[in-house]
Amino acid sequence: MKKLLLIIPLFILLIGCTNKVEDDKFAYLEYKNNLEAQEEFTGHDSLDFNTFFNIERIGDNVTYSLTINNPKINMHNIKALLIHNYDTIDTYPSIGIFDKEKELLIDSNNSLKLEGTIVSADDLSDVKFKLYLEYTNDEEEKQEIYYEVQRG
Repeated sequence: MKKLLLIIPLFILLIGCTNKVEDDKFAYLEYKNNLEAQEEFTGHDSLDFNTFFNIERIGDNVTYSLTINNPKINMHNIKALLIHNYDTIDTYPSIGIFDKEKELLIDSNNSLKLEGTIVSADDLSDVKFKLYLEYTNDEEEKQEIYYEVQRG
């Protein structure tokens, strides 16, 4: 009887965790598919924050990162996904989808960084990067940004 009382809560916990993981995977794929299909993007001058994109090749490893900082408004419950159009089976870097949502506040030194790697000997100078960013402002209004990353 004691074993049964121990096994049942563990089983329920396992089922609950599995559903959370599946929900996260579904959300990730939905964000990715929407971003891939997006044709209109927010202009760089219209962003409520600064972005800094970096890409570096070392051998066949191309590392890339996008840093988001200096918000002009308070940004809460941030979710972000950075994708590219190079054919890969790897997952794309994200914030707030598989992990805890973040926030950026005015006058803070905080920043968000999305980092990824592409393993390829190919020339990647024409690869395009896109960012999806979702957050709520102080009025609890949901904001969505589709941004084509500016390189250079």
